[in-house]
Amino acid sequence: MKQFVLTMAGALCLAGSAHAGKLSDLLGSQGLKDAGNTAITGLALTDAQVVELGAKSVAQMDQENPVAPADNAYAKRLAKLAQNMTREDGLSLNFKVYLVKDVNAFAVPDGSVRVFAGLMDLMPDDAELMSVIGHEIGHVKYGHSKEHYRAAYLSSAARKGVAAIGGTVGKLAASDIGAIGEAAVNAKFSRANETQADEYGVDFLRRHGMDPNASVRGMQKLASQDGKAKTSFLDDHPASQERVSHLQKYIARKR
Repeated sequence: MKQFVLTMAGALCLAGSAHAGKLSDLLGSQGLKDAGNTAITGLALTDAQVVELGAKSVAQMDQENPVAPADNAYAKRLAKLAQNMTREDGLSLNFKVYLVKDVNAFAVPDGSVRVFAGLMDLMPDDAELMSVIGHEIGHVKYGHSKEHYRAAYLSSAARKGVAAIGGTVGKLAASDIGAIGEAAVNAKFSRANETQADEYGVDFLRRHGMDPNASVRGMQKLASQDGKAKTSFLDDHPASQERVSHLQKYIARKR
C-alpha cells in the first residue's frame, strides 16, 4: 500500500493539476487526490513560497536547538564578523549560533544562516570560518537551497499519502515544517552545486578583504575530521582533495 501511494502521488504530480482530480476520482480516494494536489503545489511552489517555507522551518529549528544569546562569546564573534553582511550580494541575511558541538553550518532560502559552535571551535581563524559561511550563502544565492526545499516538500507530500498535508505552506503543521526543513538542510548537493558554492566562498572572502586561501585551509580542516563534519560544505561531491585542488586553481586564476 505504501509503494502504491508513493507511485500514485508521483503519477498525480506528473499528470498535472487538470488530471489529478480525475485520476483520484477514478480511484475513489479523496486522500490520494489531496496527496496529488499537495505534490503539484510542491512542484509549482513559487520562490516566495519557498522563502516562506524556509523561514518557518528555521524558526522551528531555532526552537529545537540552543541558540546562543547576544552576550555569549560565540554569538559576539559571529556578530562581529557578520556586522556588514546583513545585505549581502542582493540577499537579506540573518545569523545565529547554535550551541551544539557538531561541526556544521547551513543557510536556508530566506537568508537565515546558522553556525554551530563546533565549527567555530574547529576554526578559530576567522577567514576559515567565513569561507564555510560564504559557501553556505552561495547555495542560497544560486538557488540550490530552494531546490532542496521543493524536493523535500514533494517528498513529504508523497510519504503522507492518504494523510496528506495541506496544499499550501500556511497550512503545514509545525512537525511537517520541521521535517521538511531538516530533510532540506541535510540533503546532499550535486557535484556542480558544490563546485559553484566553493567558488562563491572564495569570492566571498575576497569581497570582504579576507585571504581567499583560507577556503583551502578550511576545506583541509574539515577533511581532517574524517567524516565527522556534518556540513553540506563537505558532502564530497567531488571528493575533498579534488575540491582542494580546484580551489587552489580557482584562486590562482582570480589573482
